[in-house]
Amino acid sequence: MHSLKLQKVKALHLRQKTKLSLKNWSKTKNIYLGDIDVSKIKSFKDLFKNSRRRDFSGIETWDTSKVTDMQSCFEEAEFFNHDIQYWNVSKVESMERMFYGARSFNQPPGAWGISSVYNFTQMFMNSESFDQNLESWGEKSF
Repeated sequence: MHSLKLQKVKALHLRQKTKLSLKNWSKTKNIYLGDIDVSKIKSFKDLFKNSRRRDFSGIETWDTSKVTDMQSCFEEAEFFNHDIQYWNVSKVESMERMFYGARSFNQPPGAWGISSVYNFTQMFMNSESFDQNLESWGEKSF
């Protein structure tokens, strides 16, 4: 019986269809983020804004191919420093304040396809630890 309850709970984690349900699960610190299916989510706006979460394990596997808005996704997420270089950001239009005030963040963006992004305003402002090379982004970025 206990196994059945656990399977039902895990199934809930895997089927996030709205940003609100995703945001609610992301605030639950004892949930492994890799169990959350975000493949239908189009907006990550404010997702981890002001988060005090310390463990972001699993988000590197998220299917972000439908996301168009990452504005303030990790804004003021003080402890965020997770590798997300393999996220598909090809449809993202806004990365405004994405890492604003994420004081611990210092990961390379990898080969992010940023051709759809038109707004990079304050993307890394107050990200005190960030010192990655963004030359491959060209003039489009900043």
